[in-house]
Amino acid sequence: MRMNVKDRLKPSGWVLPKEESSIAPDHVWSNKDMDPSPEEFRTWTSWTFFTYWVSDLVNPGSWSTVASFVSIGLTWWESCLAVLVGSFLAAIVITANGHIGATTHTPFAVTSRATFGYWGSKFVVFSRCVIACFWLSINSWSGGELVTLMIEAIWPSYANLKNTVPASQGATSRDFLSFFLFWLLQLPFIFIHPSKLKWVFNIKAVIVPIVAIGTLIWAVKLAGSDAKTALANPANRAAPGSARFIAFMTSVTACQGTWATLSLNVGDFSRYCKTPGSNRVQLWAMPLLFTVVSIFAAISAACAGAVYPDDTSLYQPYGLIAHWGGSAGGRAAMFLGALAWALGNVTTNITANSISAANDMVSLAPRFINIQRGQLIAVTVGVWGFAPWKVLDSAENFLTFMSSYSIVLAPIAALMAVDFFVVKRRKFDIYELYRPEGIYRYAAGWNWRSYVALAVAVAPLLPGMANAINANISIGNVKYLYIVSNIVADAFAITVYLVLCRFFPAYDTLIEQPVHEILPPAEGDYPYTAEFGNVNKEHEYDVRSAVESVPTP
Repeated sequence: MRMNVKDRLKPSGWVLPKEESSIAPDHVWSNKDMDPSPEEFRTWTSWTFFTYWVSDLVNPGSWSTVASFVSIGLTWWESCLAVLVGSFLAAIVITANGHIGATTHTPFAVTSRATFGYWGSKFVVFSRCVIACFWLSINSWSGGELVTLMIEAIWPSYANLKNTVPASQGATSRDFLSFFLFWLLQLPFIFIHPSKLKWVFNIKAVIVPIVAIGTLIWAVKLAGSDAKTALANPANRAAPGSARFIAFMTSVTACQGTWATLSLNVGDFSRYCKTPGSNRVQLWAMPLLFTVVSIFAAISAACAGAVYPDDTSLYQPYGLIAHWGGSAGGRAAMFLGALAWALGNVTTNITANSISAANDMVSLAPRFINIQRGQLIAVTVGVWGFAPWKVLDSAENFLTFMSSYSIVLAPIAALMAVDFFVVKRRKFDIYELYRPEGIYRYAAGWNWRSYVALAVAVAPLLPGMANAINANISIGNVKYLYIVSNIVADAFAITVYLVLCRFFPAYDTLIEQPVHEILPPAEGDYPYTAEFGNVNKEHEYDVRSAVESVPTP
């Protein structure tokens, strides 16, 4: 027994059994989850995407994003307009990268190899993984705040729980206990496949909109005769001119940043499309639905802010619900409202964060990590390894967080889209995506063109990020670039990448015929030899004939 435990502590003790792949060469460690999705799994339609966005957008994260715009000086309608503009800009990239997944049926971690190189894509996947874990942590902390409200609704004395945490932490013993309780309640759901949690999603789809409507009604009634002023000309409204424009563009950028992660890994969902056209509904459905949700959040935050001007947590749903506990009926409403939003956090963490992070970890270390292990790492290290209470301390901190990480992820997503549609002319070879020595190796596994473009895009925005984190750092007018960081980063990255690809083309990757499907074996053999992973010349004619029969999308 001691030897077994000792062996388990060694790296070799964590090696997983090697799974067969339908496409990767034998010497490459992969698994079926990384393979192109089989035809029988391609069931997503336009309606599937529409219902996905209905479910994903009605959650505390979306609510707090919009409500935070009101907190920095925009009116409710200006906040909604910022959401419409920012989400439409994000939807363009999401739809473009979704088309890639719907065409090649490969996951994001594999598709990114075509743009950044077989080994260079690891940085891209790692970056996405870290942000998924960060959002998992933030949503879990927000869920802890909702657990606090549920407990206080039953036992009001919980609000006076003795605190032993230093004030410098910005959180109390009660906060950390509630955080732990939410994490404990969420843990079992993380390890259940989403297909078996349909009942949870159905419950959320019914009760969360009811709570959102109820919150809106409560806030407007609370403001009373002051509601009109709060909506038209709030006390904290940004001054006309540059101050208001800065607040508006900061909100647009923050809205784009909210979806920077999904802009990258949307292919993990769209790979299950019946046809590439099923993905296009996202271009209008996402911004339209997000704008509808924003109306409830913005009006609620504006009206409540007029009554509680010193409460900095009103941009969060739990900040509003906390004011419901003045009576027995109010505490009952507070419990049910907190329960509904907590359920929304759980479902978002399952679909958008824990599984995404686990998939990324699998692609980074397939020899040691599978989906189950990846989710365990995400829900432990990912949740407890960050300090979400610092991020959620104020609306300004929340917006700074969303804007800062997107200056890297946004240009990465833009590069993937422009590489597929412009440089590669919508022609990938999915077999080569799984070969370390294939055409997407570039230079030692890295596509230096994409990384030069990424560096040029990010570098001018670093001073602005430093200033946003610490206002004492003076950077002059460069800070204005940071206000429109996603737009600037995308423009710089795309321009530099296209110029480099024009003068230093990677000819091997510019194929004449696309290979977007797993091809049928010729006479019982496969297009790639098992031993070396190279093209089997004996069957090259059969492969090319099959390729030419596949229409170019």
